[in-house]
Amino acid sequence: MRYAIFSALYPPHLGGVERFTQNIARHLVARGDEVCVVTSALTPEDVGETRDDAGFAVVRLASHSLLNGRLPIMRTGASVRDSLVELVEWKPERMLVNTRFYPISVAGAELGSREGLPTIVLDHGSGYLTLDNSAFDVAIRRYERTVTRHLMKADVSFAGISAKSAEWLREFGIETDLVIPNAIDAAAFRAERTPRDFRSELGLSEGAPLVAYVGRLTEAKGAKIVLEAARMLPSVTFAMAGEGDLEDYVRAHAPKNLAFLGPLSHGDLSALFAEATALALPSASEGFATVLLEAGAWGLPIVACEVGGVHEVLADPSWGAILDRRTPLALAEGVDRVISWDAHDREARRAALRAHVEAQCSWDATLGALDAAFACGLG
Repeated sequence: MRYAIFSALYPPHLGGVERFTQNIARHLVARGDEVCVVTSALTPEDVGETRDDAGFAVVRLASHSLLNGRLPIMRTGASVRDSLVELVEWKPERMLVNTRFYPISVAGAELGSREGLPTIVLDHGSGYLTLDNSAFDVAIRRYERTVTRHLMKADVSFAGISAKSAEWLREFGIETDLVIPNAIDAAAFRAERTPRDFRSELGLSEGAPLVAYVGRLTEAKGAKIVLEAARMLPSVTFAMAGEGDLEDYVRAHAPKNLAFLGPLSHGDLSALFAEATALALPSASEGFATVLLEAGAWGLPIVACEVGGVHEVLADPSWGAILDRRTPLALAEGVDRVISWDAHDREARRAALRAHVEAQCSWDATLGALDAAFACGLG
């Protein structure tokens, strides 16, 4: 089967959608399918075709790069038209469009519809985009609704990256129960672990509680909530990894029991999760955060708001703590419950979580869901 996958952003740009696109493409190729990824060129030098290490083509279309690369706007012109003509001549049999709210997503959906190709638009959110700025967010909400209306005019099916994401599409009048979930190669992630010893760096004994936060440092991801929860639990060490708009705020306001680690490599992240006691994820919205799967690969208990991916990973809610409120107090109480488990209970829950992620959150399972979604769309 030949797949054309449209994704507004792609590595080396870092993000959950980028990693999902690369991983699903590589696993499709590994099972014998052919793939072409169509994405944005964030600089003029990037325009053109390259090859992924797995051998498939990555076509980068000329684009305007807005919001520090977070919002690429596909250019019009001969080079873009020629690239899309070449894609049609390659004769793809299925089109997968990642995310709704980019012009390149509309281009992919319209192309698939025009060529009569089975096309699925896969949503990766469970809430409106936000820049943590009320004025900008109103404009972005209008923009997102406009782009989605264009997509709905095309002959496409819609799916969510999680059950929450599929449910979120009802906000736009889209009814679907199709889910093509995020996934992880759990064993490979554990094998990436570096020798870095975070407990030694932080001066912690083996049994001392260590709570990790990994993600962008923004209001929407809950960075400030983590800081305030840490103040409420002075005997618990928090480790915060990431970068973003609130980095200066975190450095200036972090309590003594919170260590700011900055951005981590994938291998160092694996090392941190191997040593941590729990993961804190007080995000306002997630489609299906990869960090949930990475924590689950180590059996790391998760303390999170009820966002996309939480129920897929915490199939048994007792493997962590799902918060009913998005407040520092709720996060602190959830962390306190998890770190208070007795040793035997903790190991049993961690083993069950790790086994679940290993078996049910694999890329084989996601490819099966992808095939089922296309079969449903054809039906």
